[in-house]
Amino acid sequence: MQPREPAQTNTTGQPESPESDHAVPGAARPAAARARLAGELRRHGHPLSESVLEAFEQVPRHVFVPEIGPAAAYRDEAFVIKCGPDGLPVSSSSQPAMMAIMLDQLDLRPGHRVLEIGTGSGYNAAVMSVVVGAGGEVVTIDIDPELVARARASLRATGFDGVTVQCADGGFGDPLRAPYDRIIVTAGAWDIAPAWLDQLVPAGRLVLPLSIRGIQLSIGLERAGACWRSTSAWRCGFVRMLGAFAGPEAVMRLGEPAALVFQMSDGSPVDAAALRAALAGEACDASVQVPLAGVAELADLDLWLTMTACGLDRLTVLAAPGGWLRLAPLPPFGALIDGATTADQLGAAILLPADLAPEPASPLRADGWSGALLRGFGPGGPALTARLADSTARWADVGRPGSRAMQITVWPPGEVSNRPPCDWLVLERPSVTLAARWPELAGRGDG
Repeated sequence: MQPREPAQTNTTGQPESPESDHAVPGAARPAAARARLAGELRRHGHPLSESVLEAFEQVPRHVFVPEIGPAAAYRDEAFVIKCGPDGLPVSSSSQPAMMAIMLDQLDLRPGHRVLEIGTGSGYNAAVMSVVVGAGGEVVTIDIDPELVARARASLRATGFDGVTVQCADGGFGDPLRAPYDRIIVTAGAWDIAPAWLDQLVPAGRLVLPLSIRGIQLSIGLERAGACWRSTSAWRCGFVRMLGAFAGPEAVMRLGEPAALVFQMSDGSPVDAAALRAALAGEACDASVQVPLAGVAELADLDLWLTMTACGLDRLTVLAAPGGWLRLAPLPPFGALIDGATTADQLGAAILLPADLAPEPASPLRADGWSGALLRGFGPGGPALTARLADSTARWADVGRPGSRAMQITVWPPGEVSNRPPCDWLVLERPSVTLAARWPELAGRGDG
């Protein structure tokens, strides 16, 4: 489908003038801005399909996020489009680079019928509509009536009237129009709803941001006999799913001095008073002796520590008013917690770039990267940071495995054959059994 160029909009979403690209004072022409965004995505470290990149060149994002303004809408950034009563985001327009990666994971092609769970602004549905073309079909579902009305209006204004937008709980999919060639979930999932697997054609593919011990991974899944196996995995961070298939992670808040809003992995309990006292106390640092190339390797190490640290819980930072440890620019960020329900044993440790600590531990390199450190808090902080430092050395010894090398297998209910051996991390969810590992480490006892 070819979109039509809409009237320009101001930050309130009201039309300003006809279709001229010169209508927005001081702003780049939308067409040129779209071309620049597509160029940035082409230079992304991960090669992306040309059909997806061309779709980003065609779809006018500024119409879908009018509150951002035309000049900023084509930055490669995620934008919050709605917050709940507690002030936390309930919907966002995803970062275009992450959108492109997920669409590449989806292997979307002309003529495909695709179901999207989590409409948001409608921008992703429009991009997919360009990729599948006139012979394809895009159906998108959101649980929020306000977002559904907004997306319908934006899709209509940009000429994507053929996209079907439904207001429903996306956890139940779309049984009336199923099956689909592809299903994509754009909200953070803790479980895999049976409908998403059941409503795919035999050769179909599901892509979703899945929480694995509190870390979200965008995973592509395809059928492999009685189970489903991952085709790819990427670190990501999405607003968590609402509705019948929402996860058990409750939002928790700590007042000063941390002013921290967080969730615990898999709904694990935490002694909030003990955590508050730990964060207010003296910190201890353990240097990460393993050289890291940059933030991408830091994320891989963070994943390794979380996946292999059995018995620890993960705290995910949702908001840090006032810049707790100056981590506010780096969501989703997290810490590992030991003894979360025992005040006199609680230990917390975060892995962070050294230059983001309140007192940088090492000078910046010429490229701006200063290395990393483990910062511990609480009575158990010193022992926990020492343990994680040892695990960091093991990570380097086995080849620095990261998200892209991880293998995920999913068993639907009742499928108990060929269950994973003991070297897999196995997680039981209400709807499925998840198992994760790095294949090259099978049998080595490292993860």
